[in-house]
Amino acid sequence: MDQELDKILRRLEEAGFEAYLVGGSVRDDYLGIPPKDIDITSSAKPEEVEELFRDYKTLDIGKKYGTISLVLDREKIEITTFRQDLAYKDHRHPEEVRFTPSLLEDLKRRDFTMNAMAKNRQGEVFDPFHGREDLDRGILRMVGDPKDRLEEDALRILRGFRFASRFKLNLDPDFLDAASLYKEGLTQVSRDRIRQEFFGLLLTDQPSYGLLLMEETGVLKILFPDLMATVGFDQKNPYHKQTLFDHLLCVLDHTPVKLSTRLAALFHDIAKPQKAFYGKDGHLHFYDHDKEGALEADQILKDLGAGKKLRASVRALIQDHMTVQKVMTDKALRRQIKRVGRENVLDLYDLILADAACTSGPGSLAPLRARKARVLDLLDEDLTKKENFLAINGHDLMDLGYPKGPLLGTILRACQDLVLEDPEKNTQEDLKKYVEERFKKQS
Repeated sequence: MDQELDKILRRLEEAGFEAYLVGGSVRDDYLGIPPKDIDITSSAKPEEVEELFRDYKTLDIGKKYGTISLVLDREKIEITTFRQDLAYKDHRHPEEVRFTPSLLEDLKRRDFTMNAMAKNRQGEVFDPFHGREDLDRGILRMVGDPKDRLEEDALRILRGFRFASRFKLNLDPDFLDAASLYKEGLTQVSRDRIRQEFFGLLLTDQPSYGLLLMEETGVLKILFPDLMATVGFDQKNPYHKQTLFDHLLCVLDHTPVKLSTRLAALFHDIAKPQKAFYGKDGHLHFYDHDKEGALEADQILKDLGAGKKLRASVRALIQDHMTVQKVMTDKALRRQIKRVGRENVLDLYDLILADAACTSGPGSLAPLRARKARVLDLLDEDLTKKENFLAINGHDLMDLGYPKGPLLGTILRACQDLVLEDPEKNTQEDLKKYVEERFKKQS
């Protein structure tokens, strides 16, 4: 046990209080995973915790619910008084909490059995609801009646799906049934809490599992009705043997664990059902679904309260995910880098590669991997690093005798094309010569 953590538990014990590590840190330790968040449950009241740790920086934001946070150099440790939660008023917070001297009563209020374990400083584990046994069996089970727990807080549905995806657990049938019955409660949960849990689900090793649970229980229809059009949608195309929803899930699982890429993977083909039409070849085609899909995904993320930077990245990835032609010149790749952004372009190729891996088209992924490698080389060029990369600007053109107006923009765009084709021409001398040879000055 970490020395600082041992010191905190020891201080509580020596002051006559019970103190235990609880929840995720105990679960992760049992699974051999380094714990991220450290929570302590104790018989000490909030005021007693504050008094006992006067030499620490403390936060009392959760004091109403029995929680005092100790702020350390690199982490925050929450100490919460043993408590019972009474009736819930807003599908999140209990109307009232009652402090209790009983560790068992405190563990009863926890969501899942694997999170209702506690461990003391000596390493003894208290597991009254058989969380370790459930983990060994690969089962995610709720503490108590799932219907009661989901009626208290419907977000536990998404939380359960995230845990199931993260730890590769099967859902207890009673929890699955309750999730189907109480899914409407998610409409009462704040979008910030929905977003946090959903994004966490997308960042698991196999997010498709959680999405399938969302579809099976009807949660997908509640939270993302636009995605429902992809469920069971037959693309009627020789390159797509899966339904559209299954294809999205395949691409999702094949992308690296990065939020913008995962979101783009999930929504990259969302506009296909509305853009579908039969071509003369008898197959469905989906022209402009990339552009329409980028707009649709952006609105979904906006409604979810996602930040502007994340939304811009997802839009850029979806808009360009169809650039899969066999050959792209360096000029075309430089344009793509400028269009998509240096910060997004490698993610774009991760998305394109995942999309190709989940498509039944001919050929290997080698050309796409080679193109990604070439993009990586081009990212080292000065002109791709700078937004304003031309060696000349509008003032230089006016000094040459070109009047201020739309013509300057035309000339600068022509110069950009020249430099993107041949970066060595990006000198004032070469560009001025090029301009004077190509563009006549107005008299």
